[in-house]
Amino acid sequence: MKQFLKIFSIAMAVFMVIAGVQVYSIYQNILGYNNRVPSYDENWLSDYENELINLETYEAYISGGNRINVLIVGLEEVRTDTIILASYNIKSKKLDMISIPRDTYYYKEGFRSGYTYVANYKINAVFSGDGIEGLIRAVEDIVNIPIHHYVTVTMTGAAKIVDAMGGVEFDVPFDMKYDDIYDSPPLHIDLKAGLQVLDGENAVDFLRFRKNNDGTISYGDIQRIEEQQKFLAQAAKQAFGIRFPLVVKEVFDAMDTDVKLSEALTYATSTIGIKTEDISFYTLPGDAEYMQGVSFYMMNGTEIQKIIYEIYNIPFEKASTN
Repeated sequence: MKQFLKIFSIAMAVFMVIAGVQVYSIYQNILGYNNRVPSYDENWLSDYENELINLETYEAYISGGNRINVLIVGLEEVRTDTIILASYNIKSKKLDMISIPRDTYYYKEGFRSGYTYVANYKINAVFSGDGIEGLIRAVEDIVNIPIHHYVTVTMTGAAKIVDAMGGVEFDVPFDMKYDDIYDSPPLHIDLKAGLQVLDGENAVDFLRFRKNNDGTISYGDIQRIEEQQKFLAQAAKQAFGIRFPLVVKEVFDAMDTDVKLSEALTYATSTIGIKTEDISFYTLPGDAEYMQGVSFYMMNGTEIQKIIYEIYNIPFEKASTN
């Protein structure tokens, strides 16, 4: 038995090394063929006072960051209900996830201009008009880094993924009861408070929850994102392990993506060993505002920049001389 364990351990170590080499090889290929390189905004590259980073230096940090950036999009018919930018460092196994509020205001002359209905300037309206490529361009413009891959998933697909994981153990904070027969599909949420294993259907209900029928609870966009991130953290804690590549293979057809199955399995294999503390969640910084009677989330460019610099280990402020 000890001999078997020794051989098995050595085999697993060799397997992980090979998987790591494969991931790095795929990463290098992405750098070679990926044409989704943002038009870097040179005015975005410093703290506006110290001018620490020029364009050439910034590009070097980004290209040398060993990161795969994936746009994850949850679809509600033709609009994006959830937008998350996931940035994974293939060497350090550090995963950073930035949630982008669906009400985020996004205007760009020549790309997002000319609408008479102001709500069309919400980022969750980009997909319906310009597809996934348009949404990628919009997010790249916001965060000033390239997006290498995308994944879109419907509510049905999200439920299938959770079921493939065997459900997700999660502590529902309070009774959730809400009905909307006019939603598409009709929404009927009935979750009890407490620690429980949420299957796919109940997990999707939790992620879609905004308010109770009796009006005692009502989520804004940011509150909803906070609850989604708690669920994703728990799901990630449960998912990243030896079975993760098998789960990815099982649910691959539940997603629409430009990643090949072989690449997805290699990425999944590389996450084996990732720890909870290696996963960080962010929400795009900004503030709520009304424009022509419509609620928007207005981005804070400097605070967004700080997040990207933190993720890529780019100095944002000059070191103290004391």
